[in-house]
Amino acid sequence: MNIFGEYQDYLQKLSKEKLQGIIDDYNNLGNIFNYDSINTKKLKKEELIGKINEIKDNYFKYFVMSLDLKDFNTLKQLTLKKINNDFLNENRDFINYLLDKEILFQEQELMISWDTIDSLKNIIKDKEVVKYVKNGDRIYKLVDGIIVAYGVLSRKYFDMLINDLENHEQIIPKLDYHYKKEYIIDIKKIYSSKLTNKKRITRYVKNDKYKMFTNKEFVEMGISTYHHNIKAYKRFIKMLKNNYVFRNSDIEFVDKNIVIPYLYNSLNEEDDARKSLEETVTTLFEFKGDKLKQKMLEEIVKIRDEFPLWEYRGFTKLEVKNEE
Repeated sequence: MNIFGEYQDYLQKLSKEKLQGIIDDYNNLGNIFNYDSINTKKLKKEELIGKINEIKDNYFKYFVMSLDLKDFNTLKQLTLKKINNDFLNENRDFINYLLDKEILFQEQELMISWDTIDSLKNIIKDKEVVKYVKNGDRIYKLVDGIIVAYGVLSRKYFDMLINDLENHEQIIPKLDYHYKKEYIIDIKKIYSSKLTNKKRITRYVKNDKYKMFTNKEFVEMGISTYHHNIKAYKRFIKMLKNNYVFRNSDIEFVDKNIVIPYLYNSLNEEDDARKSLEETVTTLFEFKGDKLKQKMLEEIVKIRDEFPLWEYRGFTKLEVKNEE
């Protein structure tokens, strides 16, 4: 990445439409951080450039404050350290996001202006900004966990869940702006973007018998560690240790490739999830016979029986079965 020129030099190369896009983005951030929007309907291109130059430091600041902690740390490394192509490739989604926001520019090489880099360095070192990003990151993870638990929930119930959080009135516009969100927000509900069946969505949202979780549990679901406390999961890990040379460091591999896709990333559709699970286990493990393979699959399925399901509004299959 090359550092060259001033931000205004790059703005000159943008179309009027893209310049207006920066202003629109600044105004969208204003919905989160409660500042006045800018009306630029009648401004010419040079006037738009002048206006952006006036607000650029605030634009960068509020943009940084909207990031989750992972992206914040990536931006920190991008601005404060030397980076290589491997780093850029590993963080391609975020780099593209910065390009989309006209913070980075793609010419023959990836470019950023001197005044932009200086502004970002100051923002990243601001303790209040760091504190805000950390608090915001917890909100993102908490809401991710809420979606993991329920799949679909009414805005009324969601508003109740976030009502006691600090600056809760900023949460919806903050979530709306978040480019990583895997859910859709409308006036009546919030639902996973993996769900496309309208009848199923309607059925879920009409069932208001939600299981209650703590914020800590929601966050654990959001970072895909909730299953670590499930008894069946602990038995599964013990089984692996008894049958393979299996260390604690291998837990991350098993989580990433087997348990998390099965528990967190499926649509709660049992047959499809089981089929995908069996294919994954067969690919990743060597079996002397079919007995161990079936035992492993049974143990993983038992974890799912103790995991929140959308169909049961966060209750587990085991909890529902025990009530019958």
